Order: sequence, then C-alpha cells, then structure tokens
Amino acid sequence: MTKRDFFRIIIRLFALYLLLLTIFNFIPTNVSYLTYELAIWPVLIILGSAVFMISLFVFLIQKSDNIIDVLRLDKGFDDERIEFGNLGSLEIVKIALIFIGGFMIIDHLPEFFQYCYLGFKKEISATGLSPFEAPGLAEFWDYFRWFISGVNLLVGHLILSNLGRLSRFLLNLKTNKTKIQ
Repeated sequence: MTKRDFFRIIIRLFALYLLLLTIFNFIPTNVSYLTYELAIWPVLIILGSAVFMISLFVFLIQKSDNIIDVLRLDKGFDDERIEFGNLGSLEIVKIALIFIGGFMIIDHLPEFFQYCYLGFKKEISATGLSPFEAPGLAEFWDYFRWFISGVNLLVGHLILSNLGRLSRFLLNLKTNKTKIQ
C-alpha cells in the first residue's frame, strides 16, 4: 500500500465518522433543544451547521487526493510504500470500522441502560421514581435521548456486523472514482 492510499483511507474514514456523528449525535441533540422553544434563529443555526458538516463530509470524500496534495502528507517518507505485514487496504478499513462501531456502542450503552432502568422502574414501581431519579426520565427530551442512544447502539451494531460489505463499499468508492476520471 502506498502512502497516498493510506492517507486517502484515513481521510475517508474520518469523513465517515464525521457523518455518523453529525447524523446520530449533533442533529438529534440540537433538535431536542428546539422542544423548549421554537424560534427561527436556532433552527437556522442548526440547519446551517448540519449542512456545513455534511458538505464537509462530501468534500473530504471527493477531494481526499487534493487534501493530500495541499498538506503534502505523502512527502518526506523514506519509502513510497507502507508495509503492514499481511494487512491490506481492506483489513485497515475493517479495523477503522471496528473502532467507529465500537466507539458508538461504548459511548451510548451506559446511557441506554440508565434510561431502560429508569423507564422500567417508573412503570413498575408503586412509588415511582425517587426525587433523585425523577430528573433523569421526566420529560419528552429524556425519552428522545433514550431513543437516540438506542439508534446509536443499533448503527454501531450494524457497522460491526457488516464489516465486510461496508469496507468493500468504501474501497469501491475509490476504485470506481479512479475509473471515471
């Protein structure tokens, strides 16, 4: 694998991680803030930020070679190739996807379990939630965060369970684009 291929993979995986963070963390968190007060400026700021993040994703995917050229990431190395032993491009992408899916699960699993516990206790307990637990699952916003943490767990699981297909898809983006140009 050449240095250029390695940095291209790193930039595109970062772009994928940025897209996942935008869709499953940034947008739902900020939309939940709109439940308190619906005004035009917060909506415009949230939409503008989301459009910026998604356009940054598209830019990083489409112009990864230009970024490598501008930042001169592949210059200054002794060898042109990076030797990872038996690891090829597909295995490196799989490792990165394992990290992305793993981080999504690790970040949201405790929050999901906490909301499951509070929801179960709220429904089953005769006394309801204690005064210390009540702020944890009292409003619509809390149920929304419970749902978002569940969606993040599902997406993390789907990434981990479909590593082969997803990594081949990401690598095919590179080869199909090279054939077009």
